[in-house]
Amino acid sequence: MTAALALLRGVNVGGRRKVPMADLRAIVESFGHSEVATLLNSGNVVFAASGGAEFDAAAAAADITAGVRGRLGLEVDVVVRTAAQVDAVVAANPFVEAARTDPSHLVVVFYSDPVRDAVLDMSRHGSEQVVWDGAQAYVTYPEGIGRSTLTADALDRAAGQPGTGRNWRTVLALQELLLARA
Repeated sequence: MTAALALLRGVNVGGRRKVPMADLRAIVESFGHSEVATLLNSGNVVFAASGGAEFDAAAAAADITAGVRGRLGLEVDVVVRTAAQVDAVVAANPFVEAARTDPSHLVVVFYSDPVRDAVLDMSRHGSEQVVWDGAQAYVTYPEGIGRSTLTADALDRAAGQPGTGRNWRTVLALQELLLARA
């Protein structure tokens, strides 16, 4: 079986778009996946995917999106990665020092498709740094995320598609959960 991770965008933030984690687990299980577990209350779910070597991440994302719509009446963007893809994301981190010293201010933004020709005027955003790498962006926020003008919307406009971010600590915790299912 393939271990996989689904990331839901913008759920359970500020009391809006509530997705109970028990419902999310039930939705994922309804598609035949096993060993389903959630992390935190922000739309992170890992699972042992049904279908073995034929696992299709895009189809799994579409299934979960449809399941959330059907069960909870919410339109939610979902990004799916396999354990091997998450391992590659961790290995490719260009901000090794930030990962070691300030992991809560290092964010990986996951996109459904590879980002091509992202244009972002960083002179407008202070000390933040962004490195685009395939279907993700690594972003450092040394002065803090809450006060930054480099918002999720700004990153999405530059990428030409919506993404969903997780801080480095969460990425590593999800990687551990995936490893337990591989």
